Amino acid sequence: MSNKRRVAGMAVMVAAFVYGGFLVGRSIPHRSTAHHTALASAQTSVPVGLAPGDQAPNFSLSSTQGQLVTLSSLRGHPVWLNFWATWCPWCKKEIPEIIQVKQQYGTGIDIYGIDEEQAQATVVQYMQSKHMNYPVLLDSQGIVAGTYGVQAFPTSVFINANGRIAGVYTGAFLSRSQMDPYLASIMKPANP
Repeated sequence: MSNKRRVAGMAVMVAAFVYGGFLVGRSIPHRSTAHHTALASAQTSVPVGLAPGDQAPNFSLSSTQGQLVTLSSLRGHPVWLNFWATWCPWCKKEIPEIIQVKQQYGTGIDIYGIDEEQAQATVVQYMQSKHMNYPVLLDSQGIVAGTYGVQAFPTSVFINANGRIAGVYTGAFLSRSQMDPYLASIMKPANP
């Protein structure tokens, strides 16, 4: 009898440990949030922790292909910013879903991954291995992540055609049904 109880107790402990790991791993904390917050505060007067309805802070970042992308130049189009890193396991899980969205909407939505503090070569190699069909911008000092109040990876910021934040989602999208309400919120026609 005692062996059965011991095995049952061990099974419960393992299950609790695995489930706890899932909850903790649901979103990976940003490696140096305090550093980024300080940098963002020094660089801009935009409050950290933006919310729906706020004007999306402008930024300029280079893509992995060397193209300079400025958020304000995307005005008139819905934009999805996905803050991530190659070392983040939950980021990896949502990439196939993002690829499908880009395939479906094509040029109807501007999707940009924003990689945090990693070398361009590392990001390019990762993108190729995952067959990513959307561009990735390099936030080499984490300033944009700090400005947007990113505290965990992945974090998605959805911006409507008027340049206003329509939604923020922290954690990995594990299904299309989780994404659809956010996509619907930015695919509406822009109001003047």
